[in-house]
Amino acid sequence: MVDGQYPATGGAEMQARLLCTAMARQGHQVRVLAPRLHTWQASDEVLDGIAVQRLSYPRVKGLGSVLLDLRFAAYLWRHRRQFDAIHIHMVRNLAGAAGWMRRLVGIPMVAKVSGADEFRGGILDPALMHRPIHRLLNAGARRLDAFQCISQHTRRAMLEAGYPAARMHLIPNAVDCARFACNRTDAPLQRVVFVGRHVPVKGLDVLLRAWALVRRPVELRLVLAGDGPVHNTLRELARALGVHDSVDFPGAVSHVPGILAAADLYVQASHQEGLPNAVLEAMASGLAVVATRVSGHEDVVVHGNTGLLVPPNDPAALAAAMQTLLDDPDLRRRMGHAGRAAIERTYCAEIVTASLVRLYRGVRSSTPAAETQPLHTDGHRH
Repeated sequence: MVDGQYPATGGAEMQARLLCTAMARQGHQVRVLAPRLHTWQASDEVLDGIAVQRLSYPRVKGLGSVLLDLRFAAYLWRHRRQFDAIHIHMVRNLAGAAGWMRRLVGIPMVAKVSGADEFRGGILDPALMHRPIHRLLNAGARRLDAFQCISQHTRRAMLEAGYPAARMHLIPNAVDCARFACNRTDAPLQRVVFVGRHVPVKGLDVLLRAWALVRRPVELRLVLAGDGPVHNTLRELARALGVHDSVDFPGAVSHVPGILAAADLYVQASHQEGLPNAVLEAMASGLAVVATRVSGHEDVVVHGNTGLLVPPNDPAALAAAMQTLLDDPDLRRRMGHAGRAAIERTYCAEIVTASLVRLYRGVRSSTPAAETQPLHTDGHRH
């Protein structure tokens, strides 16, 4: 597994760690490779029983990422006989560098496409193709064997960028179904919860404006867990709207399953998403979901079955959906049960990792024998 940061609390990095540990539990031998972005990070360590190696990131202005790409390419060449597959999380610089090494090292390579980060400011951004380095990395990425698209939106974006449909594989983000179980806790308060980064794209200002329109008995609370650059702005907005006495800002939480177990409803007002881990975790916890009708949400939330979808940036519609579910506990319960069932069918980590292993094997089977080493059936290596 190749990741930009490991471990980290971002959605993509958390997915990488979850998939690595799930694969290791299934008997596969997993190694993680990531840049060493900070001097306090170890070059080699073991996390969750998995070996993690970090390549030093050269601090050379304007050349750091290029030198890292070259070091990564050299690493792939030196270790080309040690892996059965290479999975790169997110189509960024390292994915482009890997693509140029694909035929030289003869190892099947898969890249995960998460969404906006790759297409806005990343190597897939069409607005940056006038830069030679972006054109070079994009051309490298096109040499990869397959792409894990986590949502229909990411698949469409890749197709529109000219990547072949035959290499697109719709495999979603995963959730730890054992960790996020339907262990409801009784609480005197009724809680509507959001968990995630406090950044503009999450639409938390819209959520607060919607909250101001909801009937709020004294026992009803809105919990905005997490932190980020607009955290203080959101606090000020809550006070300006006159809802500060019914909104809790607990900051970053260390035990997300606990906060979801104490919740009655989950809400996410994002302007865009890849495939939101927080919504998957809420559904795994048996919560009905109110979310905006944007990419990612539409893939996982079935309107009227597992939750309610509303137009983005529409406080009135968001408030009406929250009010509907707050007023109908039986409907919330039915939607929560349906959501948990949907997670168990498609999104549990064991199911997703099995799909990825099938993809690795499928790529290998279509690769000329002269390019590959024998697949290890005794402790599969990735």
